[in-house]
Amino acid sequence: MTEFLIDLFGILFVLALPIALTVKPRSQFLIALVLSFAGVVLPLFVFFISSFMEPEWKGGCAHGWLDCFITGKLALTPIVLLATAALYALEIRRVENRTAPWIVIGVFLGAIVSSLCFVFGVVCIGFQSDPAFSWWLLVPFYVAIWYSVRAVQLIKTSRLDFQVFLISMAFSLPLWLASWLWSRSLYMSLPSDEPGCFIVTAAGHGHAALVGRNIRIERNGRSLLVNQQLITFWQFENLWRNFAPRSHRIFRCAYNRVGPVIAALIKSPWLADLTYLAIKPLELLAKLANTMLETTKIERSPRTMSLTITSHVNRPEHHDFRI
Repeated sequence: MTEFLIDLFGILFVLALPIALTVKPRSQFLIALVLSFAGVVLPLFVFFISSFMEPEWKGGCAHGWLDCFITGKLALTPIVLLATAALYALEIRRVENRTAPWIVIGVFLGAIVSSLCFVFGVVCIGFQSDPAFSWWLLVPFYVAIWYSVRAVQLIKTSRLDFQVFLISMAFSLPLWLASWLWSRSLYMSLPSDEPGCFIVTAAGHGHAALVGRNIRIERNGRSLLVNQQLITFWQFENLWRNFAPRSHRIFRCAYNRVGPVIAALIKSPWLADLTYLAIKPLELLAKLANTMLETTKIERSPRTMSLTITSHVNRPEHHDFRI
């Protein structure tokens, strides 16, 4: 955390340094630090980090491919960087030619992108659950207002031809098209079934004397053979999803990329045994969390997991390590 704060202050110091070299009052330098954080660092951080909130499967996309725009919007990065540079020159550097065409166009396009990102956040993320993540919608909200107000002012004072704005929008259309195609491609690549716990599943293929007997369960309408460790993690993930769906979505987005790669390396019962032992401490923590969370009243309607234990079965001699 300390290193992160040092890096953050270093970035803000570099952004505000031109003000310190040209303007004597220290108050102006402090204002530049605040504006650098609010107008450059925080908006870019939210823009890029939010891409990790991509839905984990098609069933999690209530609005179809539109839910994948949270990652597909990265195709608009050139517009976002141009808009950020324009706002930086306008608000922090305070350049003399404040109506330079590139500044006016940058702020104009920034107003469009930030406004649409805010509308997307309200529609697809909303304010209903996980208030901690709903607060992050304030960032695109104030950024959209900031850019829109400045865009109106600059359009009036610059007196650029209306065709200039039409041409700038036309040049940005390929990026919007790429964003749309990327979002649709991401949606089509999502699995139809809810992803499982890849590494824990692979760990369950170890020797029965260590990892325990297989248990036949009914989950989401399917009959599965799993061990107790996997059931514990499923229960924990289900509670996590109910209590903090946004942070769970970020975790799932990253785990769905890394999990299958690690699980594919577990190709023997001995490696599965080692993996089982390695994640045993996490299993104990998950059990403790399950006990604590299950006793906490969930005011919102919980999402339940259909999981019914039907019988204990002996582990077969053949080990299937397909993930």
